[in-house]
Amino acid sequence: MSAKSTGVDIKLMGGLFLIVGAVDLVIIVMFPSYALKLFGTIVTGPLSFPAKLHSPAVHLLIGYGFLWLRPWAWGLSLAYAGFGLASEALNQLAFGFHPVRSGFMVTTALFIIYLYSRRRLFTDQPGMPTTGPSVSEGSH
Repeated sequence: MSAKSTGVDIKLMGGLFLIVGAVDLVIIVMFPSYALKLFGTIVTGPLSFPAKLHSPAVHLLIGYGFLWLRPWAWGLSLAYAGFGLASEALNQLAFGFHPVRSGFMVTTALFIIYLYSRRRLFTDQPGMPTTGPSVSEGSH
């Protein structure tokens, strides 16, 4: 079987999302005073710790969904990628250009394009056949 039909590429990405989520959680626990930059603001104070936990939680959910090719994982990953792009664009406007974060934005945009091209892996229904008469031709 090819990666195209089984989604091995997406499942591997799922494994990577699980690893990133776990590492992110460890970093947040080890450095609880880290001030998160989100949508052009710096989140500090007692609510900053739970606010930072959104990242590992979503990464772990996406990882699980990608491993099992769950339809909701496709939408969640696209929404979270859009969230990340919007937040980082505002951060760059508020705090200035940063080359590493700009690289994050470029790779996230490429991820969105790739994921969109693999969207049929996440459907509950098998793909429709591409041969045969079209619906508009009708039956005679």
